Amino acid sequence: MSKKQCAAVSIYESLEHCKGETVLPGLRPEAYCISKSQIVSYPKLPAFGDEGATMSTMAVYKGDFGLAADAVFHKIDILDSKSNQTSTSQGEKPSKSFVVSATLKYAGNNEAAAGFCRVANADDMIFIVRQRDGKFRVIGNEMFDTNVNPSQDSGMAVTDESGTTIEISTTDICPAPFYTGKLKTEDGTVDCATGTIEVTGA
Repeated sequence: MSKKQCAAVSIYESLEHCKGETVLPGLRPEAYCISKSQIVSYPKLPAFGDEGATMSTMAVYKGDFGLAADAVFHKIDILDSKSNQTSTSQGEKPSKSFVVSATLKYAGNNEAAAGFCRVANADDMIFIVRQRDGKFRVIGNEMFDTNVNPSQDSGMAVTDESGTTIEISTTDICPAPFYTGKLKTEDGTVDCATGTIEVTGA
């Protein structure tokens, strides 16, 4: 019996940065979310052996999120100076993965924010954030549960900060995959490859 051979895959490329090129940190002031119960199909990450796979495409979803009838991603207005996304390696070989996290700060303690906290606290969700450079990243996937820990703070002194903080974390095989597909929202369909929006009914 012949021994099975692993396919030799050369996926690495140079990581280059041009001197003088500005890297803009942070997120843009909007995020999107949806309960996984409203998702009927998921985009896929390329596999190492896929034809034409490159180091860049390994972190980019192929395809779109397929949603249930009338389902949409809902927008959360966030404070860009108080919100961020991080990814950290975890585990041991050959089962290493990433902890993908985000902190989203909403400037409000209203009824809608409290209601969101109540429902999201026990739900399994997908969140999508947009980097300052315009690229979209996904927190959440079909393989692992997404843990949502919301909190609210009224503040005390006149100069204190008041609002709602949404802490999100999940396990993924990729650090916050990029998304270039379509995103159906209440305001229209966002083309995440270009950032343009097709307004519903326009």
